[in-house]
Amino acid sequence: MDIDWQFRILFLILCFIISAFFSGSEVALFSLDRKKIKNTFTNSTLIQHYLNNLLEHPRRLLVTILIGNTVINVTASIIAVSLALELAESFGFSRNIVLTFQIILLTFLILMLSEITPKIWASKDPISFAKIIAIPMYWVNVMIFPISETITEGIKFFASKISIDKKKSAIKHDEIKELATLGLEMGTIEDEEHELIHSIVGFKSLSVSEIMTPRVDMIAVSSDSDFSELVNEITKTGRSRIPLYKDDLDDIIGIIYAKDLLPYFKNAELRKNISLAKIARKPMFVPKTKMIDALMHEFQEKKMHIAIVVDEYGGTAGLVSLEDIIEEIIGEIRDEYDKEENTVTKLDDNNFMVLGRISIDELKEILDININTEEAEYDTIAGLVLNFAGQIPKEGYSFEFENHRFTVKEIMNKRIKKVQIEILLEA
Repeated sequence: MDIDWQFRILFLILCFIISAFFSGSEVALFSLDRKKIKNTFTNSTLIQHYLNNLLEHPRRLLVTILIGNTVINVTASIIAVSLALELAESFGFSRNIVLTFQIILLTFLILMLSEITPKIWASKDPISFAKIIAIPMYWVNVMIFPISETITEGIKFFASKISIDKKKSAIKHDEIKELATLGLEMGTIEDEEHELIHSIVGFKSLSVSEIMTPRVDMIAVSSDSDFSELVNEITKTGRSRIPLYKDDLDDIIGIIYAKDLLPYFKNAELRKNISLAKIARKPMFVPKTKMIDALMHEFQEKKMHIAIVVDEYGGTAGLVSLEDIIEEIIGEIRDEYDKEENTVTKLDDNNFMVLGRISIDELKEILDININTEEAEYDTIAGLVLNFAGQIPKEGYSFEFENHRFTVKEIMNKRIKKVQIEILLEA
């Protein structure tokens, strides 16, 4: 083997190394952000400077990497072809066969040594890889700046001429959820972050009826109540805003704010002549079909925190607050007035006590059980029981459905408060 052959083989190996450098750089650099760089390289301001400079223009950086990788791979191909042709001539092999073998071998080597291996390394440890390539990548970026900048501007120009349907190109909600789940499995995000992402993604698909306090659970006072009754209700419930009704809950005439009562505590004369209807603020009414993202914007615009939910007939369906909306994103918020009550209590391996108001979808998720109610007009356990009973059942009423036995355990004010669910074992 003469010196020329040795030189070309060494140069081919060098091409593999440089190509691996560019391939790994792409993965490592684009997995970093300024915050991660700042927190990681606290003792190396030089590395920080180089990395921040590279990531300041990500499109140009990507073009630089692609140019470098393309030039190196083309160079490797030229060297490999020249070696293959000389090999065929020296040993009398068929040029076509040798060139075919060369293409297969070179493709395999580039994929394994210059693409897959460095990218796996860079994805597993982007910090260490970035530390190695930061300085040389910076100077490569500087040296071919005129070329990469020209190509980048050309890309911008042609991209501006292409009309893109943003709705079709946008990442779908399900894809975001899948990415969040993948991040959780890989350990890049925590459980709380995963749940938060899922809550935010599903935020727009929720209607007011899904998060409201139903009519039967509403706390409200009559306009005929006196001052002491109102104060007792506020003290007992801890509510700072209470709906005021005239004849019944279908006739809400205002919202009483606890802070508006402060002047009356100091003046006995004012308390004697108090009119709850006059001190109540104008209520905000929303349909139960309204989406909660639209309601949140309306709350912000009107500087309101509470709204009365009405059904299609104009009757009061329930009450919704800004806190209800926030809880859909960050989880339940409890204060000193909230009573802790488990929606599901495990009695044994096959028996569970659940609240009637729990949604069937939530129950499926918590207990990992299958209750098929896709075509049903109800969405809570209480609704399921009422559907089977056909009337308000008595305590002890029981029925079997989807390999489960449902038994009513507590009725309160004509409401199904608690239901025991038994998982029936197959014989």
